[in-house]
Amino acid sequence: MSIDDYELFIFDWDGTLSTSTFIVQVSNLIRHRYRKGHIEKHKEEYISRAERRMKSSAWRNEVYAFLYDLYSAVFVPRLKPNSIEILDLLRKRKKKVAIFSDSESYRLMQEARQLKVLDHVDFILSASSIGYYKPNPTGLMLIADKYRIPKKRCIYIGDMPTDVITAKFAGMTSCAVGDGLAPYVSLKEAGPNYIYRSIGQMLREISS
Repeated sequence: MSIDDYELFIFDWDGTLSTSTFIVQVSNLIRHRYRKGHIEKHKEEYISRAERRMKSSAWRNEVYAFLYDLYSAVFVPRLKPNSIEILDLLRKRKKKVAIFSDSESYRLMQEARQLKVLDHVDFILSASSIGYYKPNPTGLMLIADKYRIPKKRCIYIGDMPTDVITAKFAGMTSCAVGDGLAPYVSLKEAGPNYIYRSIGQMLREISS
């Protein structure tokens, strides 16, 4: 099956379409749910939709939003090369294009708006808005359900082994790009269905 045969393309945000900030990189390193070994030991916990949701308070969200506004005023987020081009090409070919990320909803939407991505995708979902974070597959499954597209016709593109595993837990095809947060070698070891050095390489293959 060619990568161009899929109907729904879901992209991760940090490290996949956007450049990740230092804060994001550090937070990913210290969280157990991003570690392949930890996920394998607790596989049933993550696959189950009954997993206890991670809660966030309104007060916490307000503080986060304030701190992020200060941070982003100095460290302006950027899109990775060829991000807009690949989104536009997929939509031109009548594909559904979505973003699913563990980023806090406020930051994800703020950056997507600032980087003018909103007009290039069909839907954006933050794990914080539903309370289920990767590698729990609920977010991916909700997006597929929204568009009534069979899982075998969905592909999730990310830059970390967690993204590969989340796609597998959702019963979807996984695609990894090796110029994000995780080294290419660790991505390859996670066993994605497709792997590229960058979004640019993926774009060139789809275009050919």
